[in-house]
Amino acid sequence: MNHKAQQQQKPSWKVHAYFLDACNCDWGCPCQFNANPTHGNCEGIAGYHILTGNYGTNVKLDGLNMALIASWPGPLHEGRGKASYYIDNRTDERQFEALSNIITGRAGGGPFGVYASIIEEIQEPKKASVKFQTEEIRSRVTVSETSEDKKLRIREEQPKNVIADAWLEPIRNPVTGKAHRAIIEIPEGFESTRMDQASMKTLVANDGYLSFRYEGTYGSFSENTWKGP
Repeated sequence: MNHKAQQQQKPSWKVHAYFLDACNCDWGCPCQFNANPTHGNCEGIAGYHILTGNYGTNVKLDGLNMALIASWPGPLHEGRGKASYYIDNRTDERQFEALSNIITGRAGGGPFGVYASIIEEIQEPKKASVKFQTEEIRSRVTVSETSEDKKLRIREEQPKNVIADAWLEPIRNPVTGKAHRAIIEIPEGFESTRMDQASMKTLVANDGYLSFRYEGTYGSFSENTWKGP
């Protein structure tokens, strides 16, 4: 089967979403310009709150959240990435399948297809409590275990139930303490064409597959419309 035929078999999808992006790079993130990550590697969290969305003709995605944790050993365009994916536990079976296909890039299109091309190892999408608090450059996304996961963890004496936490705060002038207002505009950006810049109050991941902790690093908030395939 040729590539065009495969594409035609995939359902069309479209989402209008808020996007919180955070990583261990310095403010501004060189990766946005295909430059080397600040510290040689890049690891971070991305959270998505879908304002309106659909997958195919019958699956509505309005109001749902999803998140990913990812890590690359070098520049993103060189690949070799690892990722974990988390889907809102309020989803029904069809919504879970739809969001899983979108965020892993299997649905094609949007920034997710690009991510898929530079990620080699994944943990398959899981349901979790994914909360997205929308407050522009003070927004926050948290991923935590469901009640059933928590019961299992307690029985097995596993670590606490927070899987990921990315909390934005304004960038502050190191001399005066005054909040900076900064925006990156990339007309041909594959993730977003306009990103409000932030710093990280908290950037933590600990899901047993990927683990890191940072503060004062890169963060951004944007509003986007993506579609595929």
